[in-house]
Amino acid sequence: MARAAAAGAGVLTLLLSACTGPHYARPSISVPPSYRGDTMTAGNGQPASFGELRWQDLIRDEALSKLTQEAIAHNFDVQIAAARVLEARAQLTVSRSARFPSVDALASYNNSRSAGLDSNDANLSIGLGWQLDLWGQIRNATAAARAALLASEQARRVVLQTLVSSVVNDYLLLRDLDLEVDITRHELSLREDSLELVQLRVDNGYSSEIDLRQAEVLVKSARTALTSLELEREQTENQLSILLGGNPGPVARGRSLLDQGLAVSLPPGLPSTLLECRPDIRQAEEQLIGDHALVAVARAAFFPTISLTGSSGFESYALAGLSRMSSGSWSFGPAATLPIFNAGATRAGVRTAEARREQSLLAYRKTVQQAFREVADSLAAWRRLAELRTQQEGLVDSLRNGVELADLAYKGGVASYLEYLDSERQLLDAQLQLVQIRREELANVVTLYCALGGGWQ
Repeated sequence: MARAAAAGAGVLTLLLSACTGPHYARPSISVPPSYRGDTMTAGNGQPASFGELRWQDLIRDEALSKLTQEAIAHNFDVQIAAARVLEARAQLTVSRSARFPSVDALASYNNSRSAGLDSNDANLSIGLGWQLDLWGQIRNATAAARAALLASEQARRVVLQTLVSSVVNDYLLLRDLDLEVDITRHELSLREDSLELVQLRVDNGYSSEIDLRQAEVLVKSARTALTSLELEREQTENQLSILLGGNPGPVARGRSLLDQGLAVSLPPGLPSTLLECRPDIRQAEEQLIGDHALVAVARAAFFPTISLTGSSGFESYALAGLSRMSSGSWSFGPAATLPIFNAGATRAGVRTAEARREQSLLAYRKTVQQAFREVADSLAAWRRLAELRTQQEGLVDSLRNGVELADLAYKGGVASYLEYLDSERQLLDAQLQLVQIRREELANVVTLYCALGGGWQ
């Protein structure tokens, strides 16, 4: 007898373990010891990460900080993501409720007439139902719903991160365009003055008509470039206003592009910490955890479903008889449902769940690899853009000196006006390119911050 009981317990344990499946374990990931291109060092102990900074400590522009707070408070994408979190939280409550008994109240009254006889049937009862979770089906469904909730919270962080990054980048683009407009306006003013000078020289016979036409072309091209920049600036303001949750309109400015305090002040840290810092990685892992639990839910469909049901109340053929003790009634009993044949639907359900888990596993590993690449790309851009900016600054200084010399040579009759125009055009292009490089350098700081899991919360 004892052997039979032990054997039965062993079979039951085997069934339970086969149904619930193994516990989730984080997949093995090939994590490099350091990021490629990481040349920064920290103090003693484990290095701190640039991504651990608060965005309030990263942004030093008061106007940009206000725009960021406004976007977090009013942007519709953030509000939609928050509503999805509430939906997932409610769905978790629905899944968890299946683990507890359900109690229902039933009241009915029926009056019928047959063969000339009237009959009444009154019923008042309370029913109890409880599905026994012997195979972990409900428990694993709850775990999947909990993982979906956590994934939705990480998805909200991804939306928040993307939003604020877009606000900062659009603001930097706006300040870039402001500076480009100022440079172009100044250049237009110089070209208009030069046109007047050439007109005077032509009138006095010192220059040819060709010089005058070239000066006019230079003025018109500057006006065209200025109009194009002003159009792009206005459209950028409209786009930024929408990100803030408002209607298209002007946007307040703060520091100029060249005075922005965005800088990489800390090393990137260890690559292993990225698994916990990046919201997209955590979202992918929560999706994997949920799909892992759903495999166990699908396997549980092979086993019988056992429920306990009961009811207690009063039943009478007359409505007034419900109050009598003799009309009391009750019932109680277990019920079991065992799948026997469904043309392979249950097995196909398990294979479907396993295929989804495999997809989530591959997506998780891909997300991790992509994160390592984004950090490495941002570190490379951080170094190269700094070098490029220094080189471009030297080029601008050289071209500025060249324009001054060309101007003196032209006024002295040593050089042609075409040579002066060419040197001036090169200077303008170099100045505008320097502004764009500076914006790219600042935008890359934001990209690196996000790649390291910067929160913006």
